[in-house]
Amino acid sequence: MPRSIIIGNGSTLATFDENLQMRDLYFPYVGMEDHTDYGDVHKTGVWVKGKGFSWFSDSDWNITPNYRPETLVGHSLLRNEKLGLMITSEDFVHPVKNILVRQFNVVSIDGEEKEVRFFFHHDLHIYGDKQKDTAFYEPYTNSVIHYRQKRYFLVGGETSSPVNDKPISEYKDACHSVLKSRKGVKACGINSYSIGKSEYQGKEGTWRDAEDGELSMTTIEQGSVDSTVGIHCKICPDKESKVTMWMCLGKSIEEVVDLHKYIMEETPESAQRNCHNYWKSWVNKTHRTLGSLEQNILDLYKRSLLLIRMHADNNGGIIAAADADIMAFNKDTYTYVWPRDGAFVSLALDKAGYMEVTRRFFEFCVDIQSKDGYMMHKFNPDGSFGSSWHPWFRDGKAQLPIQEDETALVLHAMWQHFERVNDFEFIQHMYENFTKKAAEFLCEYTEKETGLPLASYDPWEEHKGIFTYTTACTIAGLQASAQMCHALGHFTHEERYQETADKMKQALLFHLFDEEKGRFLKKIKRENGKTIEKDDTIDASISVLWKLGILSSKDPRMVSTMQQMINTLTVRTEVGGMARYTEDYYHSVATPTPDVPGNPWIITTLWQAGWYIDQAERIEDLKPARDILQWTASKATPSGVLPEQLNPFTGQHLSVAPLTWSHATFVETVIDFVEKEKELIKMKNEE
Repeated sequence: MPRSIIIGNGSTLATFDENLQMRDLYFPYVGMEDHTDYGDVHKTGVWVKGKGFSWFSDSDWNITPNYRPETLVGHSLLRNEKLGLMITSEDFVHPVKNILVRQFNVVSIDGEEKEVRFFFHHDLHIYGDKQKDTAFYEPYTNSVIHYRQKRYFLVGGETSSPVNDKPISEYKDACHSVLKSRKGVKACGINSYSIGKSEYQGKEGTWRDAEDGELSMTTIEQGSVDSTVGIHCKICPDKESKVTMWMCLGKSIEEVVDLHKYIMEETPESAQRNCHNYWKSWVNKTHRTLGSLEQNILDLYKRSLLLIRMHADNNGGIIAAADADIMAFNKDTYTYVWPRDGAFVSLALDKAGYMEVTRRFFEFCVDIQSKDGYMMHKFNPDGSFGSSWHPWFRDGKAQLPIQEDETALVLHAMWQHFERVNDFEFIQHMYENFTKKAAEFLCEYTEKETGLPLASYDPWEEHKGIFTYTTACTIAGLQASAQMCHALGHFTHEERYQETADKMKQALLFHLFDEEKGRFLKKIKRENGKTIEKDDTIDASISVLWKLGILSSKDPRMVSTMQQMINTLTVRTEVGGMARYTEDYYHSVATPTPDVPGNPWIITTLWQAGWYIDQAERIEDLKPARDILQWTASKATPSGVLPEQLNPFTGQHLSVAPLTWSHATFVETVIDFVEKEKELIKMKNEE
């Protein structure tokens, strides 16, 4: 299920589905250690005296997930006629401290005063699995704490309208130093709790215990555990009541208790204002205007920047997606740092003015680069190798299991970054610690007869060969390296890298352009100095030839290629959009046809918009690009989430949502549109 709300701070990341159920909880890295197993949910439910119980996932709720504008504070509306309640849910993570807060502002809509109990269920899979965990009721903080090894999760809360329940804890002196350290912690508003087994010997979990409005008050359990806490309050028809639950995340019990003290003393309301103001200032720091583009485009542009930042770990890694439901497809996720995705995201962030995020990514790349200069397939956010399906041994031969574009695009993005910030100390540092090794690898990893790159895997990670896409990226990486050398005065290396790039470009035009078809090939395979296979599949990734400046968009070969691409890959249904390539079966819902060559992707459709922008010579020529930007906005959820791809018949989000690369491509395309519009207006005024 696509994620509707994503909140975090670069160390903690939480996602919520359309029912406002927490689905992913990452800590202490963005995208690493998901403490909720895919498919599982952390349930939230409400019991009303005399009216019964309902989980947010039940059909009697009408839920509209959304954010406060220009922030990372959720602002969702929930209404339940059966219970007679209307709720405004405001969810956020403190921008600095690892505290997740859920605030529910509740009113009665049927004119009745009510006794209401909120129940929060947490089915944690600490370190990503369900074993050897402990959950216990901690009386001195009146909270429930889950822990294992160096991961601690404290669940507390309060209400603005308490009922006259008997307190469930008292403050007493204790001789043990750990307990003494908590003396004086103010009581919070948890009124009930239940701790038990889940996913073990047929046990469903303590959430079942909540459905009669009463919890069993069991105080501790170990092994495969979960917990549910209750916060009780009074609701009036003419006054809003507030129920707040928080989770403090840390690496020790002392850390989470200190965070608990902080949120009670600071107050959740103050923390929410802090979060609201911080992210609103962050997303507006460049004060960008979007020309003639409509307000919904501006709104999605800002939401995209915020969502990209949520997928950027504070240690530099930028993950592809936090939506763990993709596990059902291949028992793996998108919660990895692909250097290619990170490079494309960095290009967009630099254009938008968020260089501090990209600089951390480049430092991350320095740390993960192999000693021979290349980048591996993908990485975990802590810098360790990610999973891979690229073999080290194939067809009886050893090979590097890489996608060469991932090395080359980082070089290209680094140079683009330097051109914007003009920081010579940074580029010198990158040259000494990354560029030299990477550029030397690109020079060496070539076929001596032609100068083409040796075979590697394509951007879609499906085939091996010599691709137009990869060749274009490698040329761009070598050109960037030569420009860095020129800026730093390393003229011998500059000459080597530029000569290699020039030779490779000539080989690209000779070997990968099909004169008869009038377009670039997807790939070729070569053995013993001869081309033994040509793949003329029309593939949207060939767009990088003009996107990276290898060829002008007005080059006849490029124009012919793009025209054929658009004609062939356009999805001719009401949904529209552009497929990746012909006969694309990835997450397909039907056998590909000429009208539906594959599912429409957000990225490839926006590349088409970029093409129209680059081609435009008059203001009127920008209309197709404007239409695609509006198409993209129409495919986002009400909360502004873009997926990887769409069902070509229904428009349903497929694969993961949000996808960082999709949002980055939207940001880049919007900026390109605005800059081109300004240029064309200026030209018109000068005529």
